[in-house]
Amino acid sequence: MLSEYIGIIGAVAGSVSTLVVTECIRHFGSVKIFPSDIRIKYHMNSNFNNSIYEEVKQPFRLGYDLEIYNSSSVPQILHEFKLVFYKGSTHVHEDRPKSDGHILSIGPKGILSLTQVYDIDDANNILVGITKIILKYKTSGLRSRKFVLYDGRPLYPDTGKK
Repeated sequence: MLSEYIGIIGAVAGSVSTLVVTECIRHFGSVKIFPSDIRIKYHMNSNFNNSIYEEVKQPFRLGYDLEIYNSSSVPQILHEFKLVFYKGSTHVHEDRPKSDGHILSIGPKGILSLTQVYDIDDANNILVGITKIILKYKTSGLRSRKFVLYDGRPLYPDTGKK
């Protein structure tokens, strides 16, 4: 009895397995991020009175342009962008950058240009001596990813006020 349907079962199993494999292959690929321009500016403005710092204000601006490429055959979504600042290996500060949209949709095999800016009036000097800046984001599968924007010498020196 079963031998009569073996051919039909084999054909259906072959079609289903082809469909599953084809769908898996479509999802291969990922989102690649390429920086085209990273701009870091800070301004030290100190008022002196008898060689003692009365007030130290350090406005900090980080701007960057990214080219984002989706190498898969299905649309990808990026969201929840955050900048994380480190002094050595110590996490110092985390905040959201300003951008045109908080959720980005990148079409299949598509490229998207993104500009984001982050401003902070660093009155408490939390960013003095930062050595690493990381951009964190989540993908459509809610996977957390990160991208290093800066890693090197401390960006601006200690001004004497702690």
